[in-house]
Amino acid sequence: MARVFSLLLLIMLGLGLISGTNKEVQEPWTAPSWADTLYNPYNLEPLTLPQAQEVYNLKCIRCHGGQGQGYLLEHTDQEVPNFKQEWFKSQSDGAIYWKIREGKSAMPGYKSQLSDEQLWQLVEYVRDLSKPFEQQKNPFKVFGE
Repeated sequence: MARVFSLLLLIMLGLGLISGTNKEVQEPWTAPSWADTLYNPYNLEPLTLPQAQEVYNLKCIRCHGGQGQGYLLEHTDQEVPNFKQEWFKSQSDGAIYWKIREGKSAMPGYKSQLSDEQLWQLVEYVRDLSKPFEQQKNPFKVFGE
């Protein structure tokens, strides 16, 4: 009887039913296919990245980190992406724009808080963060922020 109980306990721990520490497996957050047809209508200007950095520092850094590394959030099962991961970098600009605009779960949508230009600036900024630090073009980049 003790062996059966021990075996059940091990199985339940392995499944995360007791500990509560295992995060639920998430479906990938996929933008609608039409979002891939969206493109940035704004020119990349010298102040695009610094202006986006200001917005990012106000709205995004708390969860996504200073270099887009993503932090594990205690209050949600939603994963926060690391912008340097290949699956993130392989998304279209339109898909990233759509996700920032619409949000999901713990990530708020910013369509009512930011202008269209600011949303596209953030796309450019996270694209810059997705590069190795020495290749980033933002003149005001800060390592390890």
